[in-house]
Amino acid sequence: VNRVLLSGIGTSFHATIVGEYLLRRAGTDAWAVRSFEFVNYPRPLRADDGVIVISHRGSKLHGNLAVQRALEAKVLTVGITGKNTKMQGPDIVLETVEQDPSSTHSISYIGALTRLGQIAARLAALHGDAEQAQRLEQGLRQVPALMEDILAREDKVRSIAREAVANQRRIYFIGAGPNAATAPEGALKAKEAAYVTTEGFELEQAIHGPQVAFEREDLLVPIAVKGPAQARMADFLLASSEIGSRVWLIGEAPGAEVAKLFNHDGWTNFPICKGVDLPEELTPLVAAVPVQLLAEFLAAECGTNADSFRTDQEAYKKAGTRFRM
Repeated sequence: VNRVLLSGIGTSFHATIVGEYLLRRAGTDAWAVRSFEFVNYPRPLRADDGVIVISHRGSKLHGNLAVQRALEAKVLTVGITGKNTKMQGPDIVLETVEQDPSSTHSISYIGALTRLGQIAARLAALHGDAEQAQRLEQGLRQVPALMEDILAREDKVRSIAREAVANQRRIYFIGAGPNAATAPEGALKAKEAAYVTTEGFELEQAIHGPQVAFEREDLLVPIAVKGPAQARMADFLLASSEIGSRVWLIGEAPGAEVAKLFNHDGWTNFPICKGVDLPEELTPLVAAVPVQLLAEFLAAECGTNADSFRTDQEAYKKAGTRFRM
């Protein structure tokens, strides 16, 4: 296999973005594609391609059509999906976790990212890059302890959610590189769980227009980790300090000048990789935890059912009957 296309929808599409970065780190030409576009606006598949389809339950229309298209093209087809999946047909099925009881699929997302990290480590080894393989494997082993550290500080996340809801703040997630997936994923979880007004932007996209709509009353949630985007993230945060928006930064402050801003009211830093030099491509596994917690706590403050996908409200239940997901 010389090229890998990763296909997914919603949260699973965000997983494909992270997967693209992981596989490229391992030396594989990889591309993330929305399942709807993979099926309806198809890129030509070559005989030496491989396709990875990611689906929580294996039951979604365009996820299954993506599997079907890959099989018809006679390319290696891999499914990453939950246990007891409805997915049928892939040459290889890699299971993640038991079926997630929540429609936000928070556990399933981290399970899919873990499988992608394992695939990347194995590909690096097969490509003869033992150092890269070891780095990814070591990073994966470090992730659980980092997650436990975040969970031990969940009260800090709860306070952010409480303040945001009390002041009816719009929430904007900002990320770059692999965490360009964490930003829209954070917004998606908050929408699904709490029905709040929120959006997720890739860092440079946020600078080119959206930032002029950010207000002092808004909450910005940048995801900042060691990597090539840190200098540009510093530019964004310094500009944001002039506007006066509140900031809850996940990760580490990009530079000394920005670090001083966290002495101001409304600026809070939430470290996620304390003392660990995690490969940037693996940081979305860790960054997912605080944004998932934020969604849960926003729902608690708003009085919504974070797990229901709003099917407990008749209008939205009826809306769901108008299409097949």
